[in-house]
Amino acid sequence: MPTASTDLDFNRALVHESDRYVRALLEMHDGDVAALPHRAAMSRLLALVTVYTEPGSEHRGSAELPAAMAGCVARLEHLQGPGGLLDGTNLSSPPDSAFTINDACMALEILASAGGEGPADALADVGRRLRAVVERISDALVAGGVHTPNHRWELCAALARIHSLQEREGRPRPGIAERIGQWLAEGVDQLPDGMYSERSPLYATAVSNPSLLAIADYADRPELLEHVRLNLEAFLPWFNPDGTVESLFSRRQDQWAAFNGEAFQLLYRRLANQDGREDFAAAAAWLQQFPLLEPATALARTRLDPWLPQELPGGAASRYPGSGLPAAMSPERAELRTCGIHRFHGSGKIVTVYGGCDELVPGVVSGLSSNPTFVRYAHGGAVLSDVRLSRSFFDLGPFRSQETVNNGTGVSLSETVEANFYLPLPPEKRRADGIYALEHEGRFSASMDFSCRPTVVHRLKTDVSVHVSGSEAAVEVHFDGADTSFALELTFRPGGVLEGVEPLAVPGTFQLTGRTGRYTVGGDAIEFGPGTPQDADSPAGYNPGEGYRYLGGTNATEGLKVYITGRTAGPHRLTLRGVSGDAAADD
Repeated sequence: MPTASTDLDFNRALVHESDRYVRALLEMHDGDVAALPHRAAMSRLLALVTVYTEPGSEHRGSAELPAAMAGCVARLEHLQGPGGLLDGTNLSSPPDSAFTINDACMALEILASAGGEGPADALADVGRRLRAVVERISDALVAGGVHTPNHRWELCAALARIHSLQEREGRPRPGIAERIGQWLAEGVDQLPDGMYSERSPLYATAVSNPSLLAIADYADRPELLEHVRLNLEAFLPWFNPDGTVESLFSRRQDQWAAFNGEAFQLLYRRLANQDGREDFAAAAAWLQQFPLLEPATALARTRLDPWLPQELPGGAASRYPGSGLPAAMSPERAELRTCGIHRFHGSGKIVTVYGGCDELVPGVVSGLSSNPTFVRYAHGGAVLSDVRLSRSFFDLGPFRSQETVNNGTGVSLSETVEANFYLPLPPEKRRADGIYALEHEGRFSASMDFSCRPTVVHRLKTDVSVHVSGSEAAVEVHFDGADTSFALELTFRPGGVLEGVEPLAVPGTFQLTGRTGRYTVGGDAIEFGPGTPQDADSPAGYNPGEGYRYLGGTNATEGLKVYITGRTAGPHRLTLRGVSGDAAADD
C-alpha cells in the first residue's frame, strides 16, 4: 500500500478543475437530463456525487445538487428495461450498460466512504435508488455477451465492482467470480509489443487499461497489472509535443483523428507510484500540463485509488510540467512491429513512418486499420500531418502498405495491387439462361461468375523507402508495372504560411511545380521538394478509392494540401527538411 506523502498540489488542482467542470455543467446543461443517454446521465451523477462529498470542494453539501442527482437517477430508472439492461444506441447492450454500472459502483463506493454524516445524509435516497439499479442489472451482466475485444474487460470490471460492493454488504451474488474467470480464461488480447489487438489509444485509455486495473483491484487479480504496464511502456515513445498521442496505427475510429494524450495521465500516475517507476512518473508529470477532459471523473478515481493522490517518485512533478518531452518519451528511434509503425526523434524533428494497414478483404469497415497516411513530419510548430500517395489504377484507392522493413537508417514499405479483365467463359461454364453467379471480384460485384473466367491481370507494385538523417527525411518512391499517373498529397496542419507553391481551383489546395516549397509556423519551417511541372494527364488531387466514392464518402485529411504529380515510370524522391530560427524566417 502507499507510503509516500500526499501530493497536495495535484489534489488541490484536481478539486479546483472538478469544481469548475461541475459549475459549468450546472449552468449550461442542468435542464437537459431527461434527454441524456444512460452513460451521460451516470457520468454526470458521478461528477455530482464526487464534488458534493469532497471536503475541499466549493460544491460540498450544496443545496443545489441533491435535486440534480435525483434527476440523473430518475433518468437511469427510466432507461432500465425489465431485464435490467439499460436501453441506448446499441439497444439493451450488456457492455454499454457495463460502462454505466462501473460509474454507478464508483458513486456508491464514494457514498459509502462518506458515511452517514454531514452532506451524505441528503443522498440516502439517491444511494438507495442507485443501488437498486445495480441490483436489477446484475443477472443480465453475468449472462450477457459482447461484440468487441475491449467489451470483455469492461464487463468484467463492472462485475468485479458489483461483487465487491455486495461482499461488503454480506450478500455476494453466486456466479460473478466464475463468469469473470471465464472471460479472463480467453486471455488478454495483447500483442507482443504491448498493444492490445485494437491498437487504439482511445480504447486503451477509456476501456482496456482502466478495466484491467479495476479487475486487478476488485477481483484480486494482480497479475493483470502486467498487461497495463506493458501497454503503457509501448505508448511512451508515441506522444507529441502538443500533448497528442499517435493513433495512425489504430484499428478503431481514432485512426482518423488526433487523440488527446491527457487520458493517459492517471494510468501512468497509478503505476509510477505503485511500482516506483521514474519513466512513468516523468510521463504523468509531463501530461499534467494538459487539462483533463473529465476532471470530476479523475477526482472520483483519485478518491477511490490510494495510489493516485501520492507524490510521484523521483521528484518528477517539479521537473517535467511545461518542459519538452522527457527522455523516456522521446527515444532516438522507436517501433511497434505488430503495428507496422516507426518513429525517429532528433535535430528538432519527429518523423513517423507507417505501413501497418490491414488487408481490406471485406472492404473498408470498422475494426480494420485503413488510414493511408504513411509519413508524418514535425519540426517544432510546423507539422506535416499526412503524406499520402494516390495512383490512377482502376480506382483501387491510395497506397496502403501492409508491412514495414527496418533498413537501418529508415523504413521500407511496399504494396502490390491487381485488377483483372475477364475473358469469355469456357464452354462448360456457359448457361443457356445467361444468368451467372453474383460475385465480388475485389473492385465490384456482378452476375458474371468471375471465378470461372480466364483473366488478363494488370499489376502495379509500389515501393516506398524513408531514410532519416539529421533534420532531413528522404522519401523515395519506385513503381513497377502499369504506366499511369500518381499524386503525392502533403497535408500541413493549419496555422502557417505556404511559399513556393501554386494555388489550385479548390481553396486550400496547391501544387508544387518548382524545386522547393516551404511551410512556416513562427520560427519553424519545413522545406519540401522537388516538385514537378503541371501535366493535364497527371491531375493534382486525392482519390480515396471506389470503396468510399461509390457511397459518397471520403477519408480526406484536413489542412493545407500540396500536390506533387507525375507518372509511375521511373523513381521519384521527396525530401523533407526542418529549419528553425533565422533560416526559417529568410525568404
